[in-house]
Amino acid sequence: MAIDSTGGAGQNRAMSLLARTSIVSAATLSSRVLGFVRDAATAAVLGTGPAADALVAALALPLLARRLLSEGAFNLAFIPALAHAEGGGEGAPRRLAGATLALLFGTLLAFALLAALFMPQVIRLLAPGFEPGGARADVAVLCGRVAVLYLPFAGLAAIYGGVANGAHRVLLPALAPVAANLTVLAVIAVLLLRGLMESDTAAVAIAAATVAAGVSQLGLMVVAARGCPAAPGILPGGSAAISPAGWPWRKALGVIRAAAPAFLFAGLSQFRLIIIAAAVSASPGAVAALNYAQRLMDLPLGLVGASAGAVLVPALLRKSALSGAASDAPEASGRAMLAALAFALPAATGLAVLADPIVVTLFQRGSFDAEDAHLTGALLAILAVSLPAQGLERILSATASTAGRVKMAERVALGSLAVCLLSAFGLGLGAGPRAAAGAAALSAFASLLVLGGLLVRAGALVFSRAVLLSGLGLVAASLLMGGCVGMLAALWPAPEGQSAAAVRLAGLVASGAVVYGTAAWLLKALLPKLAPQG
Repeated sequence: MAIDSTGGAGQNRAMSLLARTSIVSAATLSSRVLGFVRDAATAAVLGTGPAADALVAALALPLLARRLLSEGAFNLAFIPALAHAEGGGEGAPRRLAGATLALLFGTLLAFALLAALFMPQVIRLLAPGFEPGGARADVAVLCGRVAVLYLPFAGLAAIYGGVANGAHRVLLPALAPVAANLTVLAVIAVLLLRGLMESDTAAVAIAAATVAAGVSQLGLMVVAARGCPAAPGILPGGSAAISPAGWPWRKALGVIRAAAPAFLFAGLSQFRLIIIAAAVSASPGAVAALNYAQRLMDLPLGLVGASAGAVLVPALLRKSALSGAASDAPEASGRAMLAALAFALPAATGLAVLADPIVVTLFQRGSFDAEDAHLTGALLAILAVSLPAQGLERILSATASTAGRVKMAERVALGSLAVCLLSAFGLGLGAGPRAAAGAAALSAFASLLVLGGLLVRAGALVFSRAVLLSGLGLVAASLLMGGCVGMLAALWPAPEGQSAAAVRLAGLVASGAVVYGTAAWLLKALLPKLAPQG
């Protein structure tokens, strides 16, 4: 009976983990959908004109902060530190959380104030193609000085969100990005009602809405963390008050340092976007179009990253702990890469083949005209090539972290950014924005090959014959899907009107899903014959 009871408890824990993962996944999907709506509404207001270019350049730092602090990367270092602090006596987790909050908030506030003061120089670095004193540069500086105030709020939200997640409270933290998107959408709705299209006023208002979104995120995180043992309390005289004099400042600094690798790995796609945007900034409209294209890439990339953090890392740690030297964690990483490919390959193929109808259906309205859609679609098709590599890169980063190869992965990541920098500016100067966008694929595939090779050599990554054959089959299924969808798109001309265009896009997507699903089913049936067990 004891065994049954233990098994039942284990099943309950598994179901609890599954329930929390499902909540996070559903909230993440809702946030991404609202993000699409937000981006489509922004495109309708600003198009890809000078104000749009300026706003995108100004939002580079806030978007990077959101990617690093608001999407779970900080938790990889913060939550284990809180768990370890529980052995330090009553109030130790709260003291650590308070010290970490003070350090992170103070650092980000100082950085935000310095960035606001030197915003002309920051914009010159982020968008060297903007003519100094020109319309784009001036608006970018103004928007940047407003939007950079988002950073300290993001830091506070990360601390309270980590405290809540550490106490297994996931609903409100998962809904925080939804609240942020709704805040920005409310401001955009006012702009549309007032007819402030392609105006500097609209750009500044959206920049301010970004800061308001950070405040709304923070509010939900504070509510989520209320009552948690580790919730920071600094109000004098309150029941949660703890004197800052007793806070473990050195340990808090260690938490922030330990989060650096997670920040780098989580922000690779955003760092690449910043580099490529700088390379194409001399071309009018290219910065905004690149941003809209990247936003469409974020959904599949985000889902792969979430699976790596919520599923792969715990599984690898558990296998390593239980199996020791005979661990099958390397093979688990290989299977995780296969699972990521099963999602990333068809997503990349679909985005590349259907780039134009996707952009037209989602974005072409208001100030976003057919020319804007053509440029954005072309950039999306090129960026889509990098999707499988960037998705697998996240799996490899998680594998390296759990295998104790963080330094190696960091060097490879920094090298890939150097490749992106050189290729983006080289290709951009020689052949324009479309060629510069190819730097994302070049750097991601270089990172994938180098890091994957090093992990295989170190024994941290193993591919069975079945995994290799399945991977080749997924490539073939995706190519077959792309060919069939491309032929159907050629035979089914683009209609007039948004509703008819949406119906055509849905039909093309559904046909692709049928072709890919059928091919994958045949692959599953044939695989045992090609790679027999034992």
